[in-house]
Amino acid sequence: MLYSSSVSRFLAFYFNLIFDNICEVSANTVSEVFEQILRVDEDDVIIGVCFPRYSSRTVKAMHYARDRGATVIAITDSEASPIAAKAHITLTAKSDMVSFVDSLIAPLSLVNALIVAVSQKRNQDVANTFKQLEQIWDEYDVYEKVGN
Repeated sequence: MLYSSSVSRFLAFYFNLIFDNICEVSANTVSEVFEQILRVDEDDVIIGVCFPRYSSRTVKAMHYARDRGATVIAITDSEASPIAAKAHITLTAKSDMVSFVDSLIAPLSLVNALIVAVSQKRNQDVANTFKQLEQIWDEYDVYEKVGN
């Protein structure tokens, strides 16, 4: 679960800068998941990120969202993944374990490509967002300036 949540957190962070109504579903119990997605409907898109070991919470949430009419996108390791069966669109990235550490390279590369593609479609909105962020960062001295 930690593996998948790292990838989903990366995606949610950047999508939150691109879109207005982003909610990262993060919960410790199945009931919390459903409490967070209770009002999902046909106007929503839900992106499930699920790699081995597959989270039953994610699978159940994807099933619920699809039943409620939401567009369901799966980011997973294969078409045989349990969330792929629940998805309208499945994006796959291998997640081979080369040691006791799962590699995030392929899943993060896929998510990065998705973020870049979406941001290019919303180019002016993204440019305005970052212009506003730069102003806020400067005004509130969020970052140290080199050479000052």
